[in-house]
Amino acid sequence: MSEKILLFEVSSAVSSKVQRIASQMRIKTKVADKAEYGKTIGMIAETDDAVSSAGTAFSPDKSLMVMCGLTEKHMDRLLFALRRDNVDIGYKAILTKTNASWSVSRMYAHMELEHKLTH
Repeated sequence: MSEKILLFEVSSAVSSKVQRIASQMRIKTKVADKAEYGKTIGMIAETDDAVSSAGTAFSPDKSLMVMCGLTEKHMDRLLFALRRDNVDIGYKAILTKTNASWSVSRMYAHMELEHKLTH
């Protein structure tokens, strides 16, 4: 899989900033459509365009960025640029073999639990 960033529940301003930063590093970005929330994170990462599906009533209140296949160097540069440009994203995650099979709602639940345990 090529390097890609998935964005969930981001404003158009945040999306534009992330896409600008990522494009400078030749990283693809995809803003996931609510219709895709019924799919697994891995399925969403594999497609380039928003594809209609059954969807779900799940509606998170925080933004989420999932980094897929990024090199450590690119991840560091991306996170630095986001901080530098004051881009506010509620949760940041890395696509793994484990969470690739999770639904969007499960990923959010895990991120919320992790946040509670570390803050």
